[in-house]
Amino acid sequence: MKFNHFAPVSLLVSTSTAWNHVAGKEFLDQKSSERALIACTRGSQALEKEWIAVQETERDRVVSIDCSAEAELCQRSGVSSFPSIRLYHPDGKQTRYRGPRKAAAVKGFLRRTGRPAVSSVTDKNATAFQSIDDVVLIGHFGLRDAHLRQHFTTTAERYHDRYSFALAGAQQGPRVDCYNNLDGLQRSMTEFPSPGSIESFVKLCSTPLIPELTRRNELSFYESRKSIVHYFVRNDKEREEYVAEMRPLARKYEEYLHFVTTDANEYSDAAEMMGVKRGSKGLSVQNPNNGDLFPYTRKETLTAGGVEAFLGDIIQGKVQPWRPDVGHDEL
Repeated sequence: MKFNHFAPVSLLVSTSTAWNHVAGKEFLDQKSSERALIACTRGSQALEKEWIAVQETERDRVVSIDCSAEAELCQRSGVSSFPSIRLYHPDGKQTRYRGPRKAAAVKGFLRRTGRPAVSSVTDKNATAFQSIDDVVLIGHFGLRDAHLRQHFTTTAERYHDRYSFALAGAQQGPRVDCYNNLDGLQRSMTEFPSPGSIESFVKLCSTPLIPELTRRNELSFYESRKSIVHYFVRNDKEREEYVAEMRPLARKYEEYLHFVTTDANEYSDAAEMMGVKRGSKGLSVQNPNNGDLFPYTRKETLTAGGVEAFLGDIIQGKVQPWRPDVGHDEL
């Protein structure tokens, strides 16, 4: 996809000599005439590799400026927290980037924000639009559904930096279809009980099958009363490999189980309490209703088939709950 109508510019705070920074004046010249993507990190190289990958496909549209050397300029540009990525517009408005600091995600953000907040599709191109992004929502509304159409449009304007939205003609009453292409899920909404129901549906259908458990969301998993399959990871690579392996299993048992990944470093105490050795990767199943814990102690490589068999053994009572005061083999 081409970006003929704008040239994103990156503003990077870094002390690394690997960055190919431009001078402040050049940055201001580009920013004043085009939209500018501003990515800010201070004293960290975490974004460097990913930004180089973005530059490989957007060579003429991605530049950087060192905020260590241009502190006043960065401050005038609205950079006050780190790390942050923002898309600045010539009229002074800005769109905050809220995705992961990964090249593919940044490129998706550029493609997404290069389109209208709400596209229009027909029977001829609706199928193609369904796969245009990781998460796509298409609203089907008739002439009598003007209020629902407005709610959909308002929601799209709020979230179009993260997901793609389109409107199509109504076929069988008002409906919103969601395509979560990352997890291979499709959901539809046909009931609209409240003004915020469309926004709630967006949040539901965009939630990953295997999310990361954090301080912000952990309570929601326990409140659902579903058993939780925890997998403690030490880095992004372990997380990505696990999610790719377990995604079909998580989809199969979505109604009954939460599959989550958890940072083994941040939750080291929790890992030990669940039978996983501190600082190690490992899996443990937790029943929040009665407190039972079932650490995965099998020695073979962790696979979806092995985990499914383990879950079956738990259900059949072949695996007894682990108790920290009894003694155990840590993973």
